[in-house]
Amino acid sequence: MMKNRKFYLIFIIIIVAVVGMFFFFNNPETEEELKVKALYPQAKKVNIIKDISDDLFISLNFPAVKRAYEVDGEIKAYVVSCIGYSGPIDVLVAIDSESDELIGIDILDHEESLDYAEHIESDWFLERFRNIVIDKYLNLVVLDKENPEDIIQVTGATISSQAVVNAVNAAIGAYQYNINNVKMEKVPDVVPQEMWQQDTNSFAINWGDKSLRIDTDKIKEYEQVTKEVVLINTTGTETTMKVKGPTLRHVLETEGMDLSDYEGVGITGRDGYYTMIDREKLETNDLILSWEVNGKVLKEDEKPVRLAVTNELGPYWVKMVSNIDLYSEISPKDIDKVHMFESLTEDIEPYYYEYYGNKDKSIEVGQILRKFDAVDEKGFFTMAASDGLIKNETISLVRQRYFIKVEGENAPMNIAPNFKLGMNVKNMTHFSTTKDAVIFPEKMAEVVRTKGINGMEGLLLEDVLLTAGMRWTEENQFVLISKDDSKREISLEEMLNSYIIKDGNQIILYHKEKELIKDLLRIEKK
Repeated sequence: MMKNRKFYLIFIIIIVAVVGMFFFFNNPETEEELKVKALYPQAKKVNIIKDISDDLFISLNFPAVKRAYEVDGEIKAYVVSCIGYSGPIDVLVAIDSESDELIGIDILDHEESLDYAEHIESDWFLERFRNIVIDKYLNLVVLDKENPEDIIQVTGATISSQAVVNAVNAAIGAYQYNINNVKMEKVPDVVPQEMWQQDTNSFAINWGDKSLRIDTDKIKEYEQVTKEVVLINTTGTETTMKVKGPTLRHVLETEGMDLSDYEGVGITGRDGYYTMIDREKLETNDLILSWEVNGKVLKEDEKPVRLAVTNELGPYWVKMVSNIDLYSEISPKDIDKVHMFESLTEDIEPYYYEYYGNKDKSIEVGQILRKFDAVDEKGFFTMAASDGLIKNETISLVRQRYFIKVEGENAPMNIAPNFKLGMNVKNMTHFSTTKDAVIFPEKMAEVVRTKGINGMEGLLLEDVLLTAGMRWTEENQFVLISKDDSKREISLEEMLNSYIIKDGNQIILYHKEKELIKDLLRIEKK
């Protein structure tokens, strides 16, 4: 009998211990406390303040504030919750009381869809909330940061972005009241209804400092085009569909503008996808703003319109169009440096990016851009593939969220959280800014003239430079630069008869049959 009692006692103790451990490790406050300590690594003591919202002023003016944390005797961190696109977004906001600046934020929990979640949880978005003086509220902006308090929204995820900004502003308001006895304006814990309606039922056309918003009713008032089109993704999938809607050209003409006055058009989807269509493509394609596909009005999650580009591959098509930006000026390409990708990026730590079930070695584009002497923000980032696809993006877009996948299927290929498979530039030959181009010799070999040299395949340098976008005159000379920074000048005539050879991990440049330089890093136009 005693043995049975001891057995049951031990059994109960074990169960209680297991349950206790379960609740300990799954207690969100415990996890929160760890995150608070991570934001204040020098703190000696962190205490939760659960009744912070009991204060009448805070409860009435900052309803998003749920609890706070006292760090070394002073309230510095807040847990706030605002309603996003699909449900509450819980945000931990950390403040430096000495400088009255944001230390940073952490997304604790949310119910957003995968498309939106990947954006608001990404480092490039969270970094926007660091080292900002909190003497005023943050302001969500669409394109450019003009003031210290401006936060550039996640393109295509306006609701989620605004919810996070509202949450941070509520923390700022509560902090200023608690610490500095300053009563700031009320901050709602929901995004205004008009923003919801605009986000799903209308899109904006922007040019200069002006903007025109068109909703799902107004789009039907323009002259309509009905056309059978074929969507071809870069995976090779073909989808035939009948679309109905006005052309962008006609919409602009009706509003007193001429599409021919612009150098290019940037189209952004609500899911964050972006494409840029240059003047040449604008002249040869119809850009149909489709509100009906195959005789059916677009579903709610596909509104307001879908851009169909009649003679272009899938990467130029955009769902859930949220913004159309008209560019009156695009900095022209003037490539004066052509870099070898592997040599250029060998000191960049690769990131193993998980994309559609595969985790492949990838290089962040922003780190590559930092290696260039200058990057023109008014220019475009151009990517080209061995199948002839050429796609342009804004510099700000690729700097923040793009990677180049350098191993695995279809590499080298651009990937990003908002990129669906089949909308990528795969098997890239090169990419460029306005001044710098970077080539992938293995893929470049598929589109330029080649020659056998010493049993290896040589790429004609003239073709490589032309394909990468470099142009020259008879007065130009060229400088070859190796990884050890040694240099060699060659004439135009020598360049026209030179070849690039990839031998293992080494790039060698030959003039006819003679080796000119090993470990080639880049070629500069002089």
